Amino acid sequence: MKWNTHKIALMGILTAGAIIIAILESFIPSIGIPGVKLGLANIVILIILYEIGIVEAIIVDLLRVFLVALLRGTITSMGFLMSLTGAALSLGIMILLYLVVRKFSIVGVSAVGSFFHVTGQVIIAMVFLGTPYMAFYLPIIAVSAIITGVLVGIVAQLIIRTGIIKKQKEKYKF
Repeated sequence: MKWNTHKIALMGILTAGAIIIAILESFIPSIGIPGVKLGLANIVILIILYEIGIVEAIIVDLLRVFLVALLRGTITSMGFLMSLTGAALSLGIMILLYLVVRKFSIVGVSAVGSFFHVTGQVIIAMVFLGTPYMAFYLPIIAVSAIITGVLVGIVAQLIIRTGIIKKQKEKYKF
Protein backbone atom coordinates (compact mmCIF):
# COMPACT_ATOMS: atom_id res chain seq x y z
CA MET A 1 0.00 0.00 0.00
CA LYS A 2 2.38 2.64 -1.25
CA TRP A 3 1.06 6.19 -1.25
CA ASN A 4 2.54 8.87 -3.45
CA THR A 5 1.27 12.19 -4.72
CA HIS A 6 -0.36 10.68 -7.78
CA LYS A 7 -2.16 8.00 -5.79
CA ILE A 8 -3.44 10.61 -3.33
CA ALA A 9 -4.70 12.72 -6.24
CA LEU A 10 -6.35 9.69 -7.87
CA MET A 11 -8.01 8.72 -4.60
CA GLY A 12 -9.31 12.28 -4.25
CA ILE A 13 -10.75 12.17 -7.77
CA LEU A 14 -12.37 8.78 -7.16
CA THR A 15 -13.79 9.95 -3.83
CA ALA A 16 -15.21 13.08 -5.46
CA GLY A 17 -16.66 10.94 -8.24
CA ALA A 18 -18.36 8.61 -5.78
CA ILE A 19 -19.81 11.58 -3.89
CA ILE A 20 -21.05 13.30 -7.04
CA ILE A 21 -22.64 10.09 -8.32
CA ALA A 22 -24.36 9.49 -4.96
CA ILE A 23 -25.73 13.04 -4.81
CA LEU A 24 -26.92 12.98 -8.43
CA GLU A 25 -28.53 9.59 -7.84
CA SER A 26 -30.52 11.03 -4.93
CA PHE A 27 -32.38 13.19 -7.47
CA ILE A 28 -33.53 10.16 -9.48
CA PRO A 29 -37.08 9.26 -8.46
CA SER A 30 -37.71 5.85 -6.95
CA ILE A 31 -38.52 3.17 -9.51
CA GLY A 32 -41.84 2.28 -7.94
CA ILE A 33 -40.47 0.74 -4.75
CA PRO A 34 -39.87 3.27 -1.96
CA GLY A 35 -36.24 3.52 -0.89
CA VAL A 36 -34.82 1.66 -3.89
CA LYS A 37 -31.76 3.25 -5.44
CA LEU A 38 -29.43 2.08 -8.17
CA GLY A 39 -26.27 2.22 -6.04
CA LEU A 40 -24.20 3.73 -8.83
CA ALA A 41 -21.54 5.08 -6.44
CA ASN A 42 -20.64 1.47 -5.75
CA ILE A 43 -19.15 1.30 -9.23
CA VAL A 44 -16.32 3.45 -7.90
CA ILE A 45 -15.97 1.36 -4.73
CA LEU A 46 -15.76 -1.88 -6.72
CA ILE A 47 -13.14 -0.43 -9.05
CA ILE A 48 -11.05 0.68 -6.08
CA LEU A 49 -11.44 -2.70 -4.34
CA TYR A 50 -10.37 -4.66 -7.41
CA GLU A 51 -7.77 -2.29 -8.86
CA ILE A 52 -6.22 -0.39 -5.94
CA GLY A 53 -6.84 -2.08 -2.61
CA ILE A 54 -9.03 -2.96 0.34
CA VAL A 55 -7.92 -0.17 2.65
CA GLU A 56 -8.46 2.39 -0.08
CA ALA A 57 -11.96 1.03 -0.79
CA ILE A 58 -12.85 1.29 2.90
CA ILE A 59 -11.53 4.86 3.13
CA VAL A 60 -13.41 6.04 0.03
CA ASP A 61 -16.64 4.27 1.00
CA LEU A 62 -16.65 5.78 4.51
CA LEU A 63 -15.73 9.23 3.18
CA ARG A 64 -18.53 8.98 0.63
CA VAL A 65 -21.16 8.07 3.23
CA PHE A 66 -20.09 10.79 5.68
CA LEU A 67 -19.56 13.56 3.13
CA VAL A 68 -22.81 12.89 1.27
CA ALA A 69 -24.67 13.00 4.58
CA LEU A 70 -22.95 16.28 5.48
CA LEU A 71 -23.68 17.82 2.08
CA ARG A 72 -27.32 16.72 2.14
CA GLY A 73 -27.81 17.68 5.80
CA THR A 74 -28.78 14.16 6.85
CA ILE A 75 -25.87 13.34 9.16
CA THR A 76 -28.13 13.17 12.22
CA SER A 77 -30.91 11.18 10.55
CA MET A 78 -31.91 7.56 10.55
CA GLY A 79 -31.14 7.61 6.82
CA PHE A 80 -27.47 8.28 7.58
CA LEU A 81 -27.30 5.32 9.95
CA MET A 82 -29.05 3.15 7.39
CA SER A 83 -26.57 4.24 4.72
CA LEU A 84 -23.56 3.75 6.98
CA THR A 85 -24.71 0.31 8.14
CA GLY A 86 -25.58 -0.77 4.63
CA ALA A 87 -22.24 0.44 3.25
CA ALA A 88 -20.23 -1.18 6.05
CA LEU A 89 -22.03 -4.53 5.83
CA SER A 90 -21.94 -4.51 2.04
CA LEU A 91 -18.25 -3.66 1.79
CA GLY A 92 -17.36 -6.15 4.52
CA ILE A 93 -19.09 -8.96 2.63
CA MET A 94 -17.60 -7.86 -0.70
CA ILE A 95 -14.10 -7.87 0.82
CA LEU A 96 -14.72 -11.32 2.29
CA LEU A 97 -15.88 -12.67 -1.08
CA TYR A 98 -13.01 -10.94 -2.88
CA LEU A 99 -10.35 -12.27 -0.49
CA VAL A 100 -11.59 -15.63 0.72
CA VAL A 101 -14.08 -17.14 -1.66
CA ARG A 102 -12.55 -16.01 -5.00
CA LYS A 103 -15.19 -17.98 -6.89
CA PHE A 104 -17.38 -14.93 -7.42
CA SER A 105 -16.82 -12.58 -10.33
CA ILE A 106 -16.96 -8.84 -9.74
CA VAL A 107 -20.59 -9.01 -10.89
CA GLY A 108 -21.39 -11.66 -8.27
CA VAL A 109 -19.54 -9.75 -5.57
CA SER A 110 -21.51 -6.63 -6.47
CA ALA A 111 -24.86 -8.46 -6.41
CA VAL A 112 -24.16 -10.07 -3.02
CA GLY A 113 -22.86 -6.76 -1.67
CA SER A 114 -26.01 -5.01 -2.84
CA PHE A 115 -28.18 -7.61 -1.10
CA PHE A 116 -26.30 -7.13 2.17
CA HIS A 117 -26.50 -3.35 1.82
CA VAL A 118 -30.30 -3.44 1.88
CA THR A 119 -30.24 -6.10 4.60
CA GLY A 120 -28.23 -3.74 6.82
CA GLN A 121 -30.65 -0.94 6.07
CA VAL A 122 -33.68 -3.06 6.97
CA ILE A 123 -32.05 -4.11 10.25
CA ILE A 124 -31.49 -0.46 11.21
CA ALA A 125 -35.08 0.40 10.24
CA MET A 126 -36.37 -2.47 12.40
CA VAL A 127 -34.32 -1.25 15.38
CA PHE A 128 -35.29 2.41 15.00
CA LEU A 129 -38.93 1.78 14.28
CA GLY A 130 -39.14 -0.92 16.93
CA THR A 131 -40.95 -3.37 14.71
CA PRO A 132 -39.92 -6.67 13.17
CA TYR A 133 -42.43 -6.11 10.37
CA MET A 134 -39.85 -4.23 8.31
CA ALA A 135 -38.39 -7.67 7.57
CA PHE A 136 -41.36 -8.25 5.25
CA TYR A 137 -40.00 -5.45 3.07
CA LEU A 138 -36.64 -7.19 2.61
CA PRO A 139 -37.68 -9.67 -0.12
CA ILE A 140 -39.13 -6.86 -2.21
CA ILE A 141 -36.06 -4.64 -2.07
CA ALA A 142 -33.66 -7.60 -2.13
CA VAL A 143 -34.76 -8.55 -5.64
CA SER A 144 -34.23 -5.02 -6.93
CA ALA A 145 -30.92 -4.80 -5.03
CA ILE A 146 -29.61 -7.93 -6.69
CA ILE A 147 -30.66 -6.70 -10.13
CA THR A 148 -29.03 -3.30 -9.64
CA GLY A 149 -26.01 -5.00 -8.07
CA VAL A 150 -25.55 -7.06 -11.21
CA LEU A 151 -25.79 -3.94 -13.39
CA VAL A 152 -23.31 -2.04 -11.18
CA GLY A 153 -20.93 -5.01 -11.31
CA ILE A 154 -21.13 -5.16 -15.10
CA VAL A 155 -20.33 -1.45 -15.42
CA ALA A 156 -17.43 -1.73 -12.96
CA GLN A 157 -16.10 -4.75 -14.87
CA LEU A 158 -16.28 -2.87 -18.18
CA ILE A 159 -14.39 0.10 -16.72
CA ILE A 160 -11.73 -2.18 -15.21
CA ARG A 161 -11.27 -3.85 -18.60
CA THR A 162 -10.24 -0.51 -20.10
CA GLY A 163 -7.12 -0.73 -17.93
CA ILE A 164 -7.28 2.94 -16.96
CA ILE A 165 -6.39 2.40 -13.29
CA LYS A 166 -3.84 -0.30 -14.07
CA LYS A 167 -2.03 2.08 -16.44
CA GLN A 168 -1.95 4.75 -13.73
CA LYS A 169 -0.56 2.28 -11.19
CA GLU A 170 2.19 1.19 -13.57
CA LYS A 171 3.08 4.69 -14.72
CA TYR A 172 3.21 6.22 -11.24
CA LYS A 173 4.34 3.09 -9.35
CA PHE A 174 1.74 2.71 -6.61
